[in-house]
Amino acid sequence: MATGGRRPSGFVSLLLLLAGILLFWMTVPNLGTAARAATADGPRGTFTAAHLVCVGHSGHTSCEWSGTFRSDDATVELTGVKLYGSGRDTFEAGQTAPAVDVGNVGGVYAPTGSRSWIITVVLVVVAYVLLVAVARRHLMPPASPGEKGPLHHDAL
Repeated sequence: MATGGRRPSGFVSLLLLLAGILLFWMTVPNLGTAARAATADGPRGTFTAAHLVCVGHSGHTSCEWSGTFRSDDATVELTGVKLYGSGRDTFEAGQTAPAVDVGNVGGVYAPTGSRSWIITVVLVVVAYVLLVAVARRHLMPPASPGEKGPLHHDAL
């Protein structure tokens, strides 16, 4: 999107390209899991709380319960998994709750699903926008010196 015949900055384009590729690399492989988490698609079973795991960052502490998951048909048994969306006051050790294994390593979800897909989709869209911006900067021909650009309007 160079204007006035100026060449786009190669450094800025490189940064945009790297950011777009990095976001795609981080998010696209998780789209399937995010969709399954949103719809709670997977083996249903029981989560048994074992201990509370808390992580502090930037003056904020986030806690989730870790424990075991066993599917209703006993074909899936996971240990050391977190129940995503559980908080400090959700359980006491030994308590159980219904859960769903959507295939996300290290965690199971409540049977109502999850909204974690939203951030994944937003990041995929941002990656797409960054890559399109790089493509437009380098693949679209620059405007001729006498040619009016798409944002130029004549005064009435």
